[in-house]
Amino acid sequence: MVALLGVVACAGPTGEAGPAGPQGETGTQGETGAQGTAGIEGEAGSEGDPGPRGFPGFVGPRGPEGLPGQPEPDFADFLTDLRRAVVFVRLFSSQASGVRITSTEILTAQHVVGSSETVQVSIEGGLLRPATVTGYDVARDIALLTLDEPVDGLTVDIPKTNLVLEDLSGRQVEGLGYEVALVAFVPDISQTTPIATFGRIGALWNTPPLGFAYGQVDAAATNGMSGGPVFNKYAEFLGILVTSSSFDGNVRYLRFPEINRVLEDLRSGIRR
Repeated sequence: MVALLGVVACAGPTGEAGPAGPQGETGTQGETGAQGTAGIEGEAGSEGDPGPRGFPGFVGPRGPEGLPGQPEPDFADFLTDLRRAVVFVRLFSSQASGVRITSTEILTAQHVVGSSETVQVSIEGGLLRPATVTGYDVARDIALLTLDEPVDGLTVDIPKTNLVLEDLSGRQVEGLGYEVALVAFVPDISQTTPIATFGRIGALWNTPPLGFAYGQVDAAATNGMSGGPVFNKYAEFLGILVTSSSFDGNVRYLRFPEINRVLEDLRSGIRR
């Protein structure tokens, strides 16, 4: 039996698209992921060329010059006048020196007066007059003479400490190597005008066993100068000479701190 094939029908035309449906809701954003690890730092680049040098600045104008400082003191500034404080001392045939500390008081060395009650003194080259030996200390070799009546004239002050404050700075009254002047009488030269010799302090010490304060100088000293004063370049009194032989390295003076320690005892009449 033979089957009959049917005719295939043709497709019809496509219809128009329908309208779009409504848009759906936007979805929520997801969480941010964790930060990744930093990458390896690259190598530093090569240094660049230096920039051009700048121009030098201008120098400002010079300020006004300050006042000149005080000149260094010199013995010539005061010795002529200060000699008036030096006293000629006589005891029988013995002749020596002293220094006025008040209008009635004179310091000298004890070995000059010994144990005498009175001596004779000449002030500023005047006539000899009596002076009482008020007190003395043999160990220190110092004596205090007192005049019956005050006598006008120059006297010296005894420093209280070794430190002087001036012009916002400090200095010492005495020190190792300081220049000094010895001012005293040399009777063979003059009994009315004291002379001066010059040198430096070579030692400052406290002599055992009692620890008295002495200084040693290399200035020349001779007979008659015992008891005379020692000055520094500022006209400050350092002490009295207690040796007066020709220089043998032992020209000594009793220093002002030791004089201060014993002065009131001498004024009270101590003789020891």
